[in-house]
Amino acid sequence: MACLKKPAAEVTDTLREEYESIAAPDLESEVSDSDGPECHSGPDLTECQKTVLTDFEFSSEESSDEESEDRLSRWSKGDSYWSKYPPQSETMTSSQSCPGPGPGSSVETPKDAWELFMSENIIDAILQCTNLGGLRAALAKGKVWQKITKEELKAFIGLSLLIGVERSCDVPIRELFMDPLQNPLYRATMSVGRYQDLHRFLQFDNKKTRVAREASDHMAAFRNVWDLFLINCRKRFIPRDCVTVGEQLVPFQGRCKFLQHVPSRPTKSGIKIFWMCDTEVPYAIDGVIYTGRQPGEETEENLAVNTVLRLSNGLQQKDLNITMDSYFTSVPLAEKLFEKSLTMVGALRHKNPHVPPIMKPSKLRALHTSEFGFCGTVFMVSYVPKLKKAVILLSTMHTSDALNETSAKNKPEVIQYYNRTKGGVSSVKLMAENYTCKRQTKRWPMLLWYNMLDIAIVNSYSIFIAQHPSFMGGGHNTQRLFIKELVKELVMPQIHRRREESPGLSMIILEAMDRCGMPTSLSAVYSELQEQSCQNRIRKRCYYCPSGRDRKVSKFCSECSRPVCKDHSHMLVICYRCMP
Repeated sequence: MACLKKPAAEVTDTLREEYESIAAPDLESEVSDSDGPECHSGPDLTECQKTVLTDFEFSSEESSDEESEDRLSRWSKGDSYWSKYPPQSETMTSSQSCPGPGPGSSVETPKDAWELFMSENIIDAILQCTNLGGLRAALAKGKVWQKITKEELKAFIGLSLLIGVERSCDVPIRELFMDPLQNPLYRATMSVGRYQDLHRFLQFDNKKTRVAREASDHMAAFRNVWDLFLINCRKRFIPRDCVTVGEQLVPFQGRCKFLQHVPSRPTKSGIKIFWMCDTEVPYAIDGVIYTGRQPGEETEENLAVNTVLRLSNGLQQKDLNITMDSYFTSVPLAEKLFEKSLTMVGALRHKNPHVPPIMKPSKLRALHTSEFGFCGTVFMVSYVPKLKKAVILLSTMHTSDALNETSAKNKPEVIQYYNRTKGGVSSVKLMAENYTCKRQTKRWPMLLWYNMLDIAIVNSYSIFIAQHPSFMGGGHNTQRLFIKELVKELVMPQIHRRREESPGLSMIILEAMDRCGMPTSLSAVYSELQEQSCQNRIRKRCYYCPSGRDRKVSKFCSECSRPVCKDHSHMLVICYRCMP
């Protein structure tokens, strides 16, 4: 930032001299090169020097003590002067692109939308690593590993989503599969032991080469899958004119090298993820997992600035605005984003060194009043919502000190814009947590996997609803219905395959399949079960046929267990609701 350095005691006495030195074309400026990267001598004036010059043009006729005090209060500890007069330069025009799905994002079913983010390359990578890890574990114990198929892995994901949509994350797995009052989809898809094996051995990288990769990356166990997912998120959506940057703390109690401890929050510890989300549509565009200091690297300085810049690199178009909270907002960040043709609106802490005294909370400031400051391309506003309180915002998008005069609180337009656009990340987190599939685990890659599934559901739902707004009547619970429809599409291929490849299924499993919509009548199920049960029985003479016929049969009455032939028995058809 262009800035003017002066000791506080000398500012009032030397402003006129400084003005004359700046205005004189044949004299060198008193501001040294070390005072700022943009401050230099000569007739070319920097933005901040023009700001001071503008204040002198408006107040050169009067030099009262009150005006000198006001000018002094507009100097910040960061050596920047904030003028009360707006600059003459034009503002950056914001992008007016239509928000919604990106190129190649046309979908017809919930599964089509979900596969835009959980693409085949992600499924193949997990499938290969899981089979490899399961095979090694089985060989170490002298057992045989049953290879996982792609249909089985997708069915496992579908059951995980079903647990989330039914909000049964705290229910034991065996109860979900064995309790007759639970959803029959669990029992029809796979056995409880198989589900537990998949949950135990699910891996996202090659464990044999993990040690070498962890020498340079703490997140090596999940990095590949995470990067593939973010690539899909970035190219599947086009934001309109504004995005929001925020953070998510995913609760975790296990061992992790980049675990964050935040005692002031209800979630005392967890893994921190920085998200960039669209403001209007609940959609996560990009994300960065905070891994702390990587091996062999120094501690990262200006984490907030670097995080926002890293997230902004993934934007496909420029002329966008980024709204953020006080953790990220700073004057250097605003200038760097402006150089990239991106504007910024964010809250600012009153202890920030670039905040001048006139902007800070004071008991002398009246209720619902505002102070404005301009320094180059950066605009600062301080609003008093309550006595002795002040809300400070920084913006490179606004250059006007306009107020909302229709309201009794006289809020500045920049504050109203911030309130409208600050909730992008919160909306995504709320929708993800509403039907989260996270289960208690001590493996941090599994935690990130569950969280990635939650975000994928939110993104796929937003893409699908944008193209099918009348889905299920467009009611308030369309997200839940969307997930349930997706679960059916994921698990039904596995149920059909299990039905065909496993002829000796038990009566309970076949009944569960019938309730899930398998095209098999219950009478045929009874017939098949009876044939299976009679295969091991001794053939006996029909109870009702004459002994002279000596008709041997292998069918028995289900009530009295008497052997009967076809002539003395008939097939009973009964629906599952009327079953005894």
